Amino acid sequence: MIPIADIDVDPAFPASLAMGLPCVDEIDEEGYGNFRDVWSIGEVSHEEAVRMIETERSLVGLVDQASRNAAEFEAMARAVETGELENLPNGYVAENPHSDIVRFLSAIDEEQSTLDALELGVAGLAYALSSVGCFTAASCRSHYSDHSWADRPVVFFAAERPTVHWLTPLVQDSGCGFADGSDRAVRLLVMQAPSITNFLDLAQGIVEQVSRQGPTRPSP
Repeated sequence: MIPIADIDVDPAFPASLAMGLPCVDEIDEEGYGNFRDVWSIGEVSHEEAVRMIETERSLVGLVDQASRNAAEFEAMARAVETGELENLPNGYVAENPHSDIVRFLSAIDEEQSTLDALELGVAGLAYALSSVGCFTAASCRSHYSDHSWADRPVVFFAAERPTVHWLTPLVQDSGCGFADGSDRAVRLLVMQAPSITNFLDLAQGIVEQVSRQGPTRPSP
């Protein structure tokens, strides 16, 4: 069961917001925007983005099929992110030893992060945005917890104005929306959505659009 936040999003091109990529000297050990425990993904190729999106969609399907409520989704998503069976809900392994999610977790190497240490539901979009020249600063799929710092799935990113213009129809089609992230850093935008399924659709739309247009990034 994939959680859905009760929020409205604005898919319109955010013309009034500042845009542009951060300068090198604006990025420090805390990244861009004074977030904690973040790191730069760096440049991502189209092929890397496609692989991440395919992997994430498969894993979201596993968790969605196995979970019955938001609490179970949270525990199972965490198990997939960490590669640890111990993070599954109490008693799940004993009751479902042959389930697809147990088989998957039993087969993977815990030392190797399946999603490059990103969270389930935002990894594919972070890679897709990076592959078209955006700078992703932080992301959160939103958590079933009082300590979640986002009440809906979000990706904070910076991008040139032509890139945001290029993204806007895809944002509209996927049910996502833009928001102002300038309280963190002057040129930060927020991609947000009611559900990670919207992010999955947006990520897929980005790589498909690039495939149709060729390997070049959006330009003015």
